[in-house]
Amino acid sequence: MKSYVDWFENRGVRVLPIPYDTPHPESYFPLINGLFIPGTDKGYDVNNATLMKTVTRFFELSLRPKEYFPIWGTCFGFQLLLFLVGGFTRLKHHEAEGFLPIQLTSAAPHSRMMQSITKASMVQDHEYGISPEQFMKNDHLRRFYRILATAVDSNGKEYVAAMEGKYYPIYGVQGHPERRRGRPFLDFFISELKKNSHRATHPFMRSMYTPQMCSQYNDPSILCYFF
Repeated sequence: MKSYVDWFENRGVRVLPIPYDTPHPESYFPLINGLFIPGTDKGYDVNNATLMKTVTRFFELSLRPKEYFPIWGTCFGFQLLLFLVGGFTRLKHHEAEGFLPIQLTSAAPHSRMMQSITKASMVQDHEYGISPEQFMKNDHLRRFYRILATAVDSNGKEYVAAMEGKYYPIYGVQGHPERRRGRPFLDFFISELKKNSHRATHPFMRSMYTPQMCSQYNDPSILCYFF
């Protein structure tokens, strides 16, 4: 969690935590300029019906006419964006770990996310993914997203590493740009957030979380975030 929060706050972006089980996504929506869906170490949280319902509602709200609401998914967040559009809940094994290069596709130079990126690497730390072939066989994915980059897993199999919505500001990366040399990706997402006109005036925005040392680790360098 800390790496995600720091990634944004070090650039002056205020982070508003949203409970995955909130019954009122519509109340949060006008207060935020975009939605970031992070990775998780809890496996297939897609089986959590409450989480899926909440994210689906934000996704639906972002697609409303005259709305420009960027959504970014990292790792599990990327996979969740696949599930929302593709209509499935399982991925094949594509294990990858380490700081690995990603190969840009022919669509990348003409994309919004990758137009200023000619070569990139990204920290990979995942077990599942989707191959370009599987992606293109899914009519919903093919029509909604374009593949921007691919990478090769530990078994030499290619998987989709980055994608973006063709007609909506929805972006996903399988890796973790927040962990190392990911500034170009953050610069881009911040520029997308600035295109949204929502304004946060609610008083609870002033102090949403407090980082504290996690006593179970007995290590001052490890912080937990309490919301």
